[in-house]
Amino acid sequence: MFVTYKEHKAPLNPFGDGLAHWRAAELALQRPWFLVSLTQPESIDDDSSRVSRTMLVSNITDVEGLAQMEENGGLQLDSVFIVTPGPFNGTSQWKMEPLRAVWSAEEPSQIGQLADLYETAEGATYADSLLATPLKSFHKRVLYRTFPLK
Repeated sequence: MFVTYKEHKAPLNPFGDGLAHWRAAELALQRPWFLVSLTQPESIDDDSSRVSRTMLVSNITDVEGLAQMEENGGLQLDSVFIVTPGPFNGTSQWKMEPLRAVWSAEEPSQIGQLADLYETAEGATYADSLLATPLKSFHKRVLYRTFPLK
């Protein structure tokens, strides 16, 4: 989720009705975000003319939705990055890394409760666990999806 403030709204809307443009937006949660670059046809009828887009997405489920659209031929994922806050990545600052894969794992202390594990191109792995389970405690890992690396 994003938090927006009226004073950050762009005064002009050069790209058409129904769109709002903001000079700034606040991240509502200190948790992983995903920066997704994709290419899609400019119109439904014309696949030869393509436009590049970049989105900041708040959860992996929405990234998965974009990946499903790719499988259906609507667009092409060019890259996916995970953007993590310092407490999540073990530093004192935000960090952006290419995302290689997402794994699903069962919480060891609660049968049936799943957590997402994110693997970066450099080999770092982060656990997104509601129970704050340490990464090394996950044993039953199942590969959920891989992403293009460029």
